[in-house]
Amino acid sequence: MGAALARVRRWTPGLAWPPPFGSQVALGATATLLLVLAAVLSRGSAGAETRSGPPWPAPTSAEVATGVQAAGLPLLAVPGQVVRFAVHLDVLVDGHRVTVPAGIGIDGPGHRVAPLYTTDTTGIIQVASDSDQDVFTLGQLFAEWQVPLAGDRLGGLRISSRDPLETYINGSRVAGNPGAVLLTPHLEITVSYRRGALPVPHSYAFPAGM
Repeated sequence: MGAALARVRRWTPGLAWPPPFGSQVALGATATLLLVLAAVLSRGSAGAETRSGPPWPAPTSAEVATGVQAAGLPLLAVPGQVVRFAVHLDVLVDGHRVTVPAGIGIDGPGHRVAPLYTTDTTGIIQVASDSDQDVFTLGQLFAEWQVPLAGDRLGGLRISSRDPLETYINGSRVAGNPGAVLLTPHLEITVSYRRGALPVPHSYAFPAGM
């Protein structure tokens, strides 16, 4: 049992990192990872961007730990193995869909990853924990992203009765603090600010194995 667990937890250079869901590594995963890490290393600072409107890039490698710490989460050598699932996030602002960037919660150079992370720009948030008692919220993901999310603010956008912030789960609007939304398997979450004519999705077709 111990040897098998060690094989699961060991990251081997040349393989995709963070490891993909499932026991098999896709042939194209290494190339995908290299693209993700290149984006992580080359992107600009997120700090100034979060004080204004979108786009909101993922934090730089030097900033990742700050966001993860603000979320109250650890950075780990490998993703958790006990609980693995995904949720999907749409952010709608002024009639446009905002890109949820790759690299949230990932320290590429240090090969460390938070329990909440993104590996691409699809809006899929991967959740990985070594405890089935852990509970994660949408607010923690936004803290890692370093985009403020509250009843009166989304990034640098100020929320008011005229310009409200709306939160939807599987197409149904929910009241209260958007950051308190609990992440559970296969949710479709939409955060909307002046979304215009864009429809609110009711579901998301997750890839097999997520």
